[in-house]
Amino acid sequence: MKKIFYLILLSFLLSCSFPHYMIENKAQTTGLDFTKGKWLINDIDCPSNVYKEFTEMSSKDFRNYLQDRLYPLYEVKGIILPQKIDFNPSKKTLKDMKKGCNDFDYFINIKARKLKEDIAGLDLTPHRTNNRQGANESEVLIEVYNLNLSEIIYSQKVIGITTTVNDNQDVHLSKNSRSLLFGAYNKIMRDIDKKSIKN
Repeated sequence: MKKIFYLILLSFLLSCSFPHYMIENKAQTTGLDFTKGKWLINDIDCPSNVYKEFTEMSSKDFRNYLQDRLYPLYEVKGIILPQKIDFNPSKKTLKDMKKGCNDFDYFINIKARKLKEDIAGLDLTPHRTNNRQGANESEVLIEVYNLNLSEIIYSQKVIGITTTVNDNQDVHLSKNSRSLLFGAYNKIMRDIDKKSIKN
């Protein structure tokens, strides 16, 4: 009973902005076939302060499906690829990629970026003197290419947003852009997990 009282009291004392995640590509109705092929995962294009975590997390997540058939780009020697591979590459680019990494069947490309960072994760400004306005916003994109067919076989983007709320609370919690990056990434991985063929 005491716990319930404290939870109710806490909800009166502070206000939270809950994040909203929007999946962009509703046309992506299929997942991936993880049962075959040799997979290469690109060096992740993301802010430097999340690079290590994103690299470890994405390698672990895809390795759960692929085991020893997943290879991080930075660990493989003898590959000739452009330093940056843009999203939605042309068929010609995909054919060139196949020539540059001939042993591989699939290529995973991940990009994560912060779009806005207007509000602090914890705002202690008294509501009488604060006109809370703004938003935190981040996006994550994941594409997978079949190099043998020179085709994009999976493409998804998720945008995570949290906005400020003008209320009567003096303590306000919001997800920062960094947290939104991981939330958006996890939403795509759940989409992949739900739609894909696994071993």
